[in-house]
This record gives sequence, C-alpha cells and structure tokens, in this order.
Amino acid sequence: MKKKITSILLSIIMVVSFIPQIAFAAEGEALSGGLITDFAEMETTDYYYEGNPEEEELTLNLPETLGVYLDNSTEVTQISVSWEAVEDFDDTDFYFYSMKPVWGSEYVLSDTLSSILDVPWITVYKQEPENNEVEPILTEEEIEPVYTEEEGPVEPDSASLEGFAESTLGAARDVFLDETYAADLSNTTAIYNYLTQTMGLNTAAACGVMTNLNAESAMSPTNLQNTYNSSFGLSDQEYTDRVNAGKGAYKTKAGKSKNYKTDSAGYGLCQWTSSGRKTNMLSSAISGKKSIGDINMQLAFLNSELQNSYSQVYTTLKGVPNTAAGAYIAAAEFCLSFEIPANTVATAASRGKTCLSGYWQTYSGSNANVKGTSFVSLCGYSFPNAVKKGSGMNVRGYAVSNYNIVSVTGKIVNSSGKDVYSKTMRPNTSAYKLSNIDEYMKFSKLSNGSYTYVISATDSFGGTASASHTFKVSSSGSTTKAYGFATSGTSTATPEAAVPATTPEGNSEVTAPTKTPTAKPATVIKKTYSGALPKLPKRGYFKRGDKGSQVKNLQVMLKWSGISITTGGKYGPATFKAVKKLQKKLGLKQDGLFGKKTLEKVKKLKR
Repeated sequence: MKKKITSILLSIIMVVSFIPQIAFAAEGEALSGGLITDFAEMETTDYYYEGNPEEEELTLNLPETLGVYLDNSTEVTQISVSWEAVEDFDDTDFYFYSMKPVWGSEYVLSDTLSSILDVPWITVYKQEPENNEVEPILTEEEIEPVYTEEEGPVEPDSASLEGFAESTLGAARDVFLDETYAADLSNTTAIYNYLTQTMGLNTAAACGVMTNLNAESAMSPTNLQNTYNSSFGLSDQEYTDRVNAGKGAYKTKAGKSKNYKTDSAGYGLCQWTSSGRKTNMLSSAISGKKSIGDINMQLAFLNSELQNSYSQVYTTLKGVPNTAAGAYIAAAEFCLSFEIPANTVATAASRGKTCLSGYWQTYSGSNANVKGTSFVSLCGYSFPNAVKKGSGMNVRGYAVSNYNIVSVTGKIVNSSGKDVYSKTMRPNTSAYKLSNIDEYMKFSKLSNGSYTYVISATDSFGGTASASHTFKVSSSGSTTKAYGFATSGTSTATPEAAVPATTPEGNSEVTAPTKTPTAKPATVIKKTYSGALPKLPKRGYFKRGDKGSQVKNLQVMLKWSGISITTGGKYGPATFKAVKKLQKKLGLKQDGLFGKKTLEKVKKLKR
C-alpha cells in the first residue's frame, strides 16, 4: 500500500529508527571510539528532492557529522556519519524518504538509549520542479463540509483556513498549518470524529490509525496510488468517476479496459489493493448508493474489516491505554497487521514515532517525550478458549516494543504446574511475529484436561509483557480462539468480544478454571554483602571495556545480589546490563555505569 506523492514542501521532522548496523562490543572489548550516551539536538532545516534521484544523490546535502555525547560527557562530540534510506529506495511511492544515520563500529549506542526513540532520523520530502514556494494545504475555496453519519456537517465558522483550523483543532492549528501533515483538514476532523465517536476508540488508538491513513493516502478518500495515475493516465478524480460510472468497469486514458476489482491499484484512505478487499469495498459503495471515494462509506468499510476480518488488530486498538505508549503501539500494530507495507517492521517503528510527535501531541495536548520508557506489548496474539483433542490451534500476533525484543517465550502448562511445551526465541528486533513459535506449541498433541497457555516478551530495556489463559482440551468439544492484548507487566483476560467455546450442539461449554502455577516466595532479606567490594577507578566509575580484579569483585557482588553473571573480570555488555538491573533494584538511574552512588547503595543492600 503506497502513499501518493504531493507537491507540498514539508518541514523536516525528527523521528527515530532501527539501526541494524550498530555494533556492540564483545565482552571485555575496549572501545576506541566511545559509548554514545545521548544525542545533541540537530538544527532544524528543510531537505527536499526533485525528480527521481539515486540514493547516493539524495544524501549529498545531508549532514556529514552528528553531535553526540560520549561516556556521559557534557561536551558534544561530532562523529562522522553516512545516511541510508529506511524504506525500500527503489520500490516506494511515498512522497518522502526517511534517512537514518550510520556510524563506525568504534562508537556503541548505550543501552540506556532507545534505537527507536532516541536515534535521530532526517526526513527528505519531495518538491515538484520549479515550485520553491510552500503552498497552503487548502485554499479558502477548497474547504468543504464533510459529513459523518453521527455528527452531521463539519463546517468552518469563518471563511479562512486559519479560522477553520482554530475552530476544529484549537491549539493544534500551528501543527497543521506548519505543514507537518499533508492531509485535508476537514477530512482529518471527520476521520477523528468517526474513530472516537462511532467506533469508540480512545484518542491514542485513533491517533495510531490516523498516522497510518495519513502515510498511506494523505487522508484523501479518492487517492489513487501514484504509479497508477501515470500508467492509467488518469487523475484521482477521473479514476473515481470512471469506476463509479461503470460500477467497477472503466477504461484508461489509452482506452484499455480495466476493472476496479482486479486492477491491483491502491485506492482510498487505506490504499486498498487486493482483489477481494476491493470487491467488497465496491459492493459496499454500490449497495449504499455511494461513490467509491465517499469518505463515510470508506470509514464504515474500514470499521467492518477491522471487526470481521482483522479482529486481532481491532482487539489491540480497543485495548491500548490512552497514553503515549498506547498511541505508539496502535500506530505500529495497525501498520504491522493491517497495512503491511514494504519494510514493515522499520515502517511500523517510524509510524509509531511519527504518531507521538504528530497526532498524539496534537489531540492529547501532552508532551510526547518518552525517552527511557519501554512500550513492550503483546498485540493481537491468539490464545485458546477450548481445544478439541487432536485439532490444535495456530499461534498468531506480534510482540512489539520501541526497544529490541530480546526474548519471546511461549508455554503450555498442565494442571500440575509442569511445562508440557516451552520455547524461547531470541529475535533481537523491535517487532516479532508470534507465529514463529507456532510449531513448538503443539496444541494438537495435548491429551484431555485443563491447561494454561502463557506468552511473554522482554525487551532490551528490561520491560516485560506477559499474559496467561486457561483452556480445556476435550474429545467432544470444538476448538475456539480469541485475540488478546497485553502491556508491560500485565496479564490480559479474555476479551468480551471473544468467541465463546461451544459444543457441536451449540451449547455453551464452561471451561473449568485452572490455577496458574504459584510463583516461589521472594527470598527473605538476611544480611549485607560480606565479600570484597570493588574499588572504583580514578574516573569514579566502571564502564564497558574495563577489566581486572576489581571488575571481578564487582561481578561477584552482582552475582550475590541475585543477578546471573559470569565472573571473568571483563566489563562487557553482559556486565553493563547486569549493573543496570542492579541500579533498577536500588532505585537509581539505570546508566549501566557502576559509580559512587551505586556503590553506596550496594553497601546498604541486604539479601
């Protein structure tokens, strides 16, 4: 699904990205460059391109250096960087390219920074040739009322664009008039009203959906994928009118016969592309006596698709908290499981961040500064209500985070608390398909009885999302599944909309609850550490690359505190993460650098 190129020059926005080239030092390896512990604010400027440049041409005018803070220094250090496009450069119809910085392996990103939220991107926008003026999104004459089924007309209270924006968005006026968005303002308002009032989504979920619609179509319900504008020789409106007139059948400018159902052209708010979905959308338009470009028809169709064909996405949207985390998750999950563009994972991260700095900040009025916060969640994951013996069930959904997911574990536990099947994956990516553990969760091999299905994900920040669900296996029952949503540190119960377990006769089958295995009680606090405490180096703290007997003393102490760590005397990534865990336990800033404050707290720690 692609986004139509516009001629509007947009101001640069700063977003964040995955940096797959970032190298982490091996245990004990000295860093010749340094540890990047923060980024200096980049000077805001306008970057744009004309025509169809090569990727190398697009990066010529981008900064050659990036300001960073090394090893918690207060001085800015400029390091050399190159820039790479996040999107598939040769196969995208976006009107922008998101460029990520790449630096040498001698510089390592601190675990205290998110590769999604903290590393800056530059976004380069398209500018049509010989058009160096920034045009307004709408002229006064172009503002027209848009109707929703519930709310009636959305009308400006003045004849000016600024007055219209003021009445509908209040303080958001400056954001929109600053051309952060390419969208028609009246469409934006109508879509927000529909999502929140008709569909009942909270603001966070609505902002996540809107971010995707804006990326796909600039909120235009008549948007035809731009490559097909060229190949068909038709403008958006010409295509719309011809499809309406022929109830799907139409001719291109060259006279070639085509059909809306099978032409493979992305169209509308969501850039619907597949034959099946476009056929259903056309049927909705015809039966409702609406244009295929009618915004209300498309929103109703989107609502129907979510509830009937994409219930896992719908469950996520209805379950996200009305917070910045919820907005990020909604944007990422809608991209991952509904839009599914090229470079899906990277694009989902981009849209999550864009949502926070754009629509979420606009509609919530809150500062979207979420640095140092984990958004790890289980989105739209499948779980059984009941399983017919021998039939099995497929595992679906995503584990999502703004940090890299370092582990995903699935378990089937019997009524005695024993793991019947268990599998842990180490994906090291910020979005992970839970279907990867499907083959290890052998539901079809289970004998009759009661079980608990457990799913959990942990990210590199230390955030964990988990959920557990009881189910029953029986010879006479039928397999039913539902979709869940779980955020950090919580468990998700069966959604109200989940399909109930039924017997072949259609009677409700009550699943007997099974007790979840009880966790072992916490270790009783006994005494302070009696071993040799590490002596700090002259700089006042240990960091990655240090080694020797004092680092070994530190590791022995970490092991005593209950953190799994080897005691080889090398301060590498494992020790760095162990110190962060200790600092979290002690209520300190988690920078992974063992210094005076951490040492003083350790002296008082009892175990």
